[in-house]
Amino acid sequence: MLTRSARWVMASLFVLTGIMTPGVHTLADKIDRIIDGEKANIKSAVQSQERVNTIADTTQQMFQDFQLELKRIEDLTAYNAQLTQQIRRQQQSMLETEKAIEDVAIIERQLTPLLDRMVQSLETFIRLDAPFLLEERFERIAFLKHTLARADVTIAEKFRQVVDAYKVELEYGNTIESYRGTLTNGERTSEVEFLRVGRIGLMYQTLDGSERGAWSKETKQWEALGSLYARDIRLGLKVAKKQAAPEMLTLPMPAPEPMP
Repeated sequence: MLTRSARWVMASLFVLTGIMTPGVHTLADKIDRIIDGEKANIKSAVQSQERVNTIADTTQQMFQDFQLELKRIEDLTAYNAQLTQQIRRQQQSMLETEKAIEDVAIIERQLTPLLDRMVQSLETFIRLDAPFLLEERFERIAFLKHTLARADVTIAEKFRQVVDAYKVELEYGNTIESYRGTLTNGERTSEVEFLRVGRIGLMYQTLDGSERGAWSKETKQWEALGSLYARDIRLGLKVAKKQAAPEMLTLPMPAPEPMP
């Protein structure tokens, strides 16, 4: 049961509620509008912040891209500097190559007649030398002449072949050799074994060992030798064939020329 005072308070509240109801609705509307406005402001602020964030991200990306481009430009600048140095070196090398080509052309024009003279001199030397291995040596001369006349052989190769021929002739002076061949002495020919001792001695002995002789540089002829040299020539042939150990031999050698 409500007391009198409670019933009075309740009645007062009903009266106040009835009196204040229209004002409360107006205030609530204002509050709603304020809240809606704040929501709109908050939404706008969020959208603005999102745009700011987007702009910030874009700006950061652009800044990173800018730094990357600066690094690329720096690398390209350094690379271009290296290329410039390489181009300068290549240009210098091209100039040197062109100069070398010009020099080679000059040398080739000078070397070609020199090689011709060298081959001619070698041929003359062989004709004046002791008559050993003449077919082989003159074939070498013929090959050199043919090579020098060829346009498809470089001047360097021609020079090498001429020098090799000179080396072969030089080597004859440091070796002992025996070989079979045909001896022509006047109108007579016979099969013999030749013994060459360097360039200082050239001898022969018939296959049956009955005859022997030596080339005379003075007379440019073959001179017969007696039986005194038979053993040593026979032993010299074995030494040249590596069938006997080297030893002292008594062979007909020209006397050394006196010193001028």
